[in-house]
Amino acid sequence: MEINFNNMGEWETEKALYLCKVAKSTLNWKLNGYGICDVNPNSGYTYLWLEDYPVCLFMPINCLLCESDIFVLYTDSYNGTEYEEQLDCFADMNEIYKWVADIEAHEKHA
Repeated sequence: MEINFNNMGEWETEKALYLCKVAKSTLNWKLNGYGICDVNPNSGYTYLWLEDYPVCLFMPINCLLCESDIFVLYTDSYNGTEYEEQLDCFADMNEIYKWVADIEAHEKHA
């Protein structure tokens, strides 16, 4: 995984490191795969994306370093619809996988 510190100020760097910590310790993500932690140039949000997982994590510009300020984002690969939920709505990664499966099942019937 690449962390693009060149696009980050001090606050974004803190959020990037926090996202990595939570992804590893809370969700048991392996951070050595292909992916990036960066700042979205359009929204200013700091995000973590790894190809091994169906979602990415992000934090808005104004937030605290707490799990309730981390959002889970799923993007439907067929129509581009984005779904987001606060991380603290999920007990673990299994619940996130179930959430994604429910979205995909609903999208197929829509």
